[in-house]
Amino acid sequence: MAGHTALARQLGYTETELAELERHAQSEAFDPALKAALRFAELMTKDAHRVTEDVFAEMRRHYSDSEILEISCVVGLTNYWNRFTTALRIDLSGTDEPYDSPASK
Repeated sequence: MAGHTALARQLGYTETELAELERHAQSEAFDPALKAALRFAELMTKDAHRVTEDVFAEMRRHYSDSEILEISCVVGLTNYWNRFTTALRIDLSGTDEPYDSPASK
């Protein structure tokens, strides 16, 4: 998460937005399009079968087919990368802590 948070800051996301990610559906920090994308990404990550027709329809209200494809690719590749680095014990935290130490979790 530390690497993603650092990247989000570089891309201009505020501390408020980062803090609100856990409750994005109820948050006022995000516009409806970003809320839809965050919900889509969360469902795609946890269980892609939960991306229902209603979820997809909400995405289509805000994004073109090309944009949905791009969002899906980014989510899929990010999930791949996280699983890859975790399985290989690659520390992306930027600290000198051992990968399995309590401080790195």
